[in-house]
Parts: sequence; structure tokens; C-alpha cells
Amino acid sequence: MSTRPVVSDASIMRIRTSRIGLLTIHATAPIVDGEISDSDLTFTVRLDEVSTGNPLLDPEVHALIHEITTGTLTFTGQRDGDTFTGKATAGRISVPLDLSADVQEGVVAVAGTSTFSDLHVPLPGMGHVKHLEVDIDGNLHLG
Repeated sequence: MSTRPVVSDASIMRIRTSRIGLLTIHATAPIVDGEISDSDLTFTVRLDEVSTGNPLLDPEVHALIHEITTGTLTFTGQRDGDTFTGKATAGRISVPLDLSADVQEGVVAVAGTSTFSDLHVPLPGMGHVKHLEVDIDGNLHLG
């Protein structure tokens, strides 16, 4: 496979958190750029365009995202079998992330889990979170 770009208007990332206080966040965000080759995968997610589908929660999630990131998340990884091993970086946060990848007819389905520790969460009543797991999955449509 040669290097193929990710089609940004069709690609979406789904994000689900473990429980934060009383709630679990389920959200989607657009993938706006990326490339895949036989050995590498990179893509960028616009976290500042995240949507939970809840008009009361969205402004709070946006405040959290702007508190800890620049509004984008970038994944860069290298292929290791059916997995891309790399890191996800958003603002001052950089975490290791392994994404399973299933490439079929112009779509790459990716999935993985990342764990965060000792986070300050600027949501009312949340404050400090000792442990947070985030499940990520998405479809990257190839150009």
C-alpha cells in the first residue's frame, strides 16, 4: 500500500470515558487530516468540535478541552502487525496509544484505550480525577 490520505469530511472518531464523578461522556469529533502507509499512521482529530449530543454538557466539555489542549489531538504511530503503536498528543498531554486497525475497501477501522491519571477537571463538582479511561474508535475513510 502506498501512502493514502484520510478523507476528512467522512472520517469520525468516537470517544467514551469511564465514569467521571456521576457521568460518563460519550462524544464524537471529526478527523480532519491524516495519512496511512504500510508502516505508518497519522491523523488529527478536532477536539474543539467534539459533540456529546447534550446541549447542557457540550459547553462544559468544550471548556475542559480548551483548559488542557490546543483543540486538536494528533496520533502518530508505526505498524506492528494489525496494530499501530504510537502516541496521542493534545496540548500538554501526550499518552502512549495502541490502535488496532482493520483496513477494508477504503476504510480503516481503528480502536484503542488510553488511561489518564491525576487530571484536573474544570467541570463544576469534578475537580481532581485520579483515574480516567478513554475508549477510542473511529473510521478513517481513505482518499
